Amino acid sequence: MGGGQREGHRDKLTLLYTLFHIGGCTEEQLVRFNDAFSLMEQFQLYVSLGELKEAHMVRVEKCLEGKLLHVTEDGKKSLEMFAGDIWPSAKIQVDLHAAEWKRKNRDEQQMPADWVRNENGYTVTLRLLETGNEIFNLSLTAADENQAVNFCRRWPKQASFIYRTIMEKLGEGNKEE
Repeated sequence: MGGGQREGHRDKLTLLYTLFHIGGCTEEQLVRFNDAFSLMEQFQLYVSLGELKEAHMVRVEKCLEGKLLHVTEDGKKSLEMFAGDIWPSAKIQVDLHAAEWKRKNRDEQQMPADWVRNENGYTVTLRLLETGNEIFNLSLTAADENQAVNFCRRWPKQASFIYRTIMEKLGEGNKEE
């Protein structure tokens, strides 16, 4: 196997290994993980991911949280057979950080937040999902892009408190009328 082919082989295995350990995630989350730990060049990540999808080693699942990437049974078998070909440094990075990123990814998927510009400023939509079902949706207007970005960034840390407070004030868990 030539040098370029061998590198492509290692990159695909590294992606499979990463996806297997961080669990279902969006493409954006996978790219952020890759970038944070410099596992491979971003262009190569996209090439390898496309090839893994074509080979049915990675599948895309559409759900309320977005399009999530998962390792298929064929991908797991390939990973078992060729795991020794992954760079040890890449394995160490994945092993050290996978659990933390898995939690972070899950929180992002269960508490999505986004914003769009409109004629009145920026509309921010904050959502809370539970077992794939939307249980809370809050839309508000931000004065500027910076405020919209900050609302979205802070949402995962504040979602539980905001949801609980609103439900209490609206009468859930509160016997007062």
